[in-house]
Amino acid sequence: MKVFAALFLLTFCIGVQAQTRNDPLNPREVEQMRDNARNPQQRVDLLLWFARNRMLAIDRLRGAKPGSENAEAIADLFSDLASLIDELDDNLSMYNGHSEDLRRPLRHVLDVEGDFQKKLTALDQNATPVQKRRLAIALQDVTDSLETSAENARAMLADQIQKKGEERGKERLDRKEARQAEHPVRQSTEDAGSPDYTGMGGIGQTPPH
Repeated sequence: MKVFAALFLLTFCIGVQAQTRNDPLNPREVEQMRDNARNPQQRVDLLLWFARNRMLAIDRLRGAKPGSENAEAIADLFSDLASLIDELDDNLSMYNGHSEDLRRPLRHVLDVEGDFQKKLTALDQNATPVQKRRLAIALQDVTDSLETSAENARAMLADQIQKKGEERGKERLDRKEARQAEHPVRQSTEDAGSPDYTGMGGIGQTPPH
């Protein structure tokens, strides 16, 4: 009976949390993400764009009202930003698991997230004591999300550079071997070079007219 009651309470709490959890994307953004579900680079760029919009909104709130009135709105935007960064991290992990080439998107992610970290540090340094108290938890959450995402992106990029570099070398070797198998005589002629029409070791070669 006690076990049943505990399970019921846990299920109830999870349900309440799911109902109150804020979706950081508006309907238009959800549609854009859905339309680009099979385009890793575009999907990553969209998530970064959405995150940038939240950061711009935070900057506008800070500039408009330096007091404590905007602390709750900023905290909500921090929560949205953290959720977007977590979603970005999940998408990168998914596409990496599918062997997608993410080298360019990962470099973009690291640049943008580095800029976000600088902005958050400046915001914390310039916040009023009241803002710092009200924003401490939300600011720590988004900072943690950024640090984790950047760490994962750096490791993923290093792994992709190593693997994709090896794949390119293997692909070139495979193509060369395939050409040699299809045209062995032609390949031997190409490797030997053009006939020497000058008697000077090929220097200044001019084909006969």
